[in-house]
Amino acid sequence: MQKSRLYYSMMNSSISTIVFFLKLVMQFVVRTYFIRVLGVTYLGINGLFSNVLSLLSLAELGVGTSIVYSMYKPIANNDQNEIQALMILYKKAYHYIGMAVAVIGLALVPFLHFFSSDLSSKEGFIWYYLLFLSNSVLSYFFTYKRSLLIANQRSYLVNINDFIFLFISNIFQIFLLVHYKNFTLYLIIQLIFTLLGNFSISYKVDKDYHFLKKSEPKKLGKEKIKEIKKNVVGNMSSKIGGVIVMGTDSILISSFVGLAAVGYYSNYTMIINNVQNLCKQVTNSITASIGNYIVTANKKQALELFKRHLFVNYTMIYFATLILISVLNSFIMWWIGKEYILPSLTVTLIIINLVIQMFRNTNFVFIDSFGLYWVQRWKSIIEAIINLIVSLILLSVFKLEINGVLIGTIASSLGYVMWVEAYYIFKYGLQEKLIIYIIQVIKYVIFLGVSVSIVFFAQAFFNFNGLIGIIFKTILACTIGLVLYVIVFYRSQEFIYIKNLLLRIIKR
Repeated sequence: MQKSRLYYSMMNSSISTIVFFLKLVMQFVVRTYFIRVLGVTYLGINGLFSNVLSLLSLAELGVGTSIVYSMYKPIANNDQNEIQALMILYKKAYHYIGMAVAVIGLALVPFLHFFSSDLSSKEGFIWYYLLFLSNSVLSYFFTYKRSLLIANQRSYLVNINDFIFLFISNIFQIFLLVHYKNFTLYLIIQLIFTLLGNFSISYKVDKDYHFLKKSEPKKLGKEKIKEIKKNVVGNMSSKIGGVIVMGTDSILISSFVGLAAVGYYSNYTMIINNVQNLCKQVTNSITASIGNYIVTANKKQALELFKRHLFVNYTMIYFATLILISVLNSFIMWWIGKEYILPSLTVTLIIINLVIQMFRNTNFVFIDSFGLYWVQRWKSIIEAIINLIVSLILLSVFKLEINGVLIGTIASSLGYVMWVEAYYIFKYGLQEKLIIYIIQVIKYVIFLGVSVSIVFFAQAFFNFNGLIGIIFKTILACTIGLVLYVIVFYRSQEFIYIKNLLLRIIKR
């Protein structure tokens, strides 16, 4: 059983990482053509409507994660009847969600101009929004089937499928941008290939899980349905804040600063989100394996697993921070030009926010694995309130523009939600004292700060520009960072465990 978990964990992590890098290359290529052909204002519209649709996804929050969590046990027991019953229930739920998102999304059409005064000057912006909305709504009628593959530790199949259709759609989008310079055609291609990708994954699930087509499906008991409803409600409320916090950033910037500012900011968030998603590919791809393991593990084993996961997560935070703080602005300048660079303070706040959100990756994985949705149901509502109040004050009173939005997010995440999530995990899941987590995070942050200072000091002696400068700074940051990292951690239990695990994998 342990071998099976390791196998699936490595398959999911390795394939997810490879697919991520391939997607990353395509994303930069498409973004480059997009900016050069359509300009920063259309980039702002793209970012704004993406954020609006992410807010509408509140209707789905809680369902997807609850599906996966509810399936851990029946999959482990090979209970096909219960799996089929769960899939039927979630199919109905997602169909209702899709219809709800469509209705709410259409109801927002008369109010779109309130999100930014710049929108009214762009002819056809309502049509753009409707295409964004259609792309989102249609996905809900297929998404539930992905959950079975993910719960069954086969998320690598989902990643491969999504990449194939994304790659083909990106080729078409680039061609249409170059030859027709038309945003509408760009969005139509996105819609068509989203549908094709969903059809493909649905066909794969139907082919691999024949029992889903049984004519007499089992009915879920009242207790099971009650448990699922409780998890959905708890999970939904726990994630509302996160969606509001991240989803309102572009809306606030658009309303108080302008669509062009959203465009500039979206270039940075694209890079930052890709860095965070890379780390999530590695950490979250083993969530199903952790959930499967925790069912049988004792509390001591679960705590050791948490520490190891946090260490792996921190390792990625550490090297990502050293690289980004060294080359982020240099990369933007080389990629699309000096006019797209944001001030150093803004970039620093962006990276600080990334570090905080990445630390929370471990929290997310263990909250999902322990199924702690109900106990933290009020967490994100409070998070959202803190974020909006602080952001609005800094935007309207102190006129801090993008910095105000970022400080609002940092205030709600670092000042409240990161520690509350850890508290729930340690009290209700691990049943240990929170001070263990606090001490560990403080140690990690202090070491990160010292390492950043040393890298900065070392780079001051060199003056390389352009692509050569980016490569040199990256190598220097990684080299210095690696030396410091090994010196500090080579005796730690987590480091030794990860080292031995990698050696086992290499020898396989």
